Amino acid sequence: MLVVAIAIAAAVGVITAIVIMHPYLSLDATVERDIQATNLGPLTLTFPFLSWLGGPGGVPMQVVVILLVLLLNRRAWVLALAALAGGLWYLIVVNLVNRPRPTVGQILRVTEHPGSTSFPSGHLIFITISAGVLMLCLGYRYLPRWARPIGWAVVAGIVLAVGLDRIYVGAHWPSDVLAGLLIATAWLTLVVSVRRVSDRAFGTKQDDRLSGRLAS
Repeated sequence: MLVVAIAIAAAVGVITAIVIMHPYLSLDATVERDIQATNLGPLTLTFPFLSWLGGPGGVPMQVVVILLVLLLNRRAWVLALAALAGGLWYLIVVNLVNRPRPTVGQILRVTEHPGSTSFPSGHLIFITISAGVLMLCLGYRYLPRWARPIGWAVVAGIVLAVGLDRIYVGAHWPSDVLAGLLIATAWLTLVVSVRRVSDRAFGTKQDDRLSGRLAS
């Protein structure tokens, strides 16, 4: 897992270097225009909520995640806090790169005008980490083994919808979205690679009962 985290972090470094040298990428603009020209149907109805969830709703979302972990798997609180701390990478990278957001002259439309700079997508970082924490801390505890791929598929679906939202409303370039996803994935993988943290989080109900008997 540590090797995977390092490899993903290296990919983020490459993308970041490219964006710093070339803030405007023609491939970015082409992909964004293609996505904006696509009829996404009912999926667009979720975009206002997703925009809120990764923005003003970000703090309440993370508070709810922590409360759920404390209520349903308190053994995993260290993993949850360590993972959610990965959101700090957004503050570091966004101020380092300071990339301009898309404008109407470059893409088809801009219907959301966030105040900060573009790279990476904070929505992708915060929502990917939060959804990943719920799956890692609660999914692995309560879902049977056969259902865990379904749980990860749900997480992937949420992340995909968030990425499409950020591109569709013209708030981010596709490379911003990709970088946000990779940053969140690298951090989650790094946290899970620390066995003293992950082994405790992935403990079973039987482990809790055994710990209780030993304590008594």
